[in-house]
Amino acid sequence: MEPNIGNVICDLRKKQGMTQEQLAEAVGVSTPAVSKWETGSSCPDVALLAPIARALDTDVNTLLSFTSTLLQEELLGVVKEVQQLAEQDGAAAMGRILAFTRRYPTDTQLRFQLASMAMGFPHFYCWPEKTTQAAWDFAEQGFEYVRQNGEKKLWPTVTCMLAGLLLNRDKLDRAESLLDSLPIMPMASQMLYALLYQKRGQPEKAWEQARTQMLSGGQTVLQSLAVLAASDAPDAPRALEAYGAVAQALGYPPCLLNIQLAAHAIEAGDPEGALEKLQAAVRELKDEAAQAHPLWSTVSPPTASYYQSLSRMLENSLRADPQFQVLRDDPRFLEVLRLLAPDDA
Repeated sequence: MEPNIGNVICDLRKKQGMTQEQLAEAVGVSTPAVSKWETGSSCPDVALLAPIARALDTDVNTLLSFTSTLLQEELLGVVKEVQQLAEQDGAAAMGRILAFTRRYPTDTQLRFQLASMAMGFPHFYCWPEKTTQAAWDFAEQGFEYVRQNGEKKLWPTVTCMLAGLLLNRDKLDRAESLLDSLPIMPMASQMLYALLYQKRGQPEKAWEQARTQMLSGGQTVLQSLAVLAASDAPDAPRALEAYGAVAQALGYPPCLLNIQLAAHAIEAGDPEGALEKLQAAVRELKDEAAQAHPLWSTVSPPTASYYQSLSRMLENSLRADPQFQVLRDDPRFLEVLRLLAPDDA
């Protein structure tokens, strides 16, 4: 049974560290009136709901215990609709994201999905700067809402994603604070779940949990190796070799690997090597357009539009990144840009 408004007011007031007298003063009523609300002997007037919500740092929906949520199938429909819009019009996609948020303000699973899309889509689909910043503002607020109101087991993941977004926006102190708040886990929970399902004779569920851990863990290993390879340490070349070996073993798309290797070739003062890797990446992008990513094939195979978006993202990065300035007068580099252009994707 959902709590009545008096219980909600009492719980929120105590969380804010407020007394009944302080809440009464904030909304312009007597202390006995607040006491009656909390004991259930009376209810606040409708006109007071907004002031009470503001005083308790919440919203009216939460105050009224409104917890409407989407079914899983409906949630997947929302994700698909927003993604289709995101490929064509970032502003329209954000309009739908905001509309869904207003319609289901307390659905933390929906808010998490919408915040995740708002964080990733701007870069992937090359949204304009104004739309990108609006999307990232929404993502920050959404992740923070889920951290405060979502399921406890989702908290570490949301905290990591919010910290990553803040790092990308150069909000370093806040990102560090979030990272410091995370517990150090000696063993990922996905693997424990995988062992649990395996012992229960549920091989399909065990496979799914292990595959999820492999994907997330593989990304972590690759990111760590990329940082090591970009350093000035004597073993940086070995880290780069290891990056290539791990990426290949995990079925990482060759085009993405070659893009990474091209960047390292530039840093190493090898423009010829960088051009070779970029040319290989373009060839692979064209060849892979109809193929499924080996590790994702059982979940959601990338479509041709995935690789078209990847081509646009790479083209924009090559044009804007000063790192590739040394290549911009080379006809082979100009040919790479031409092949990546949307009209030729």
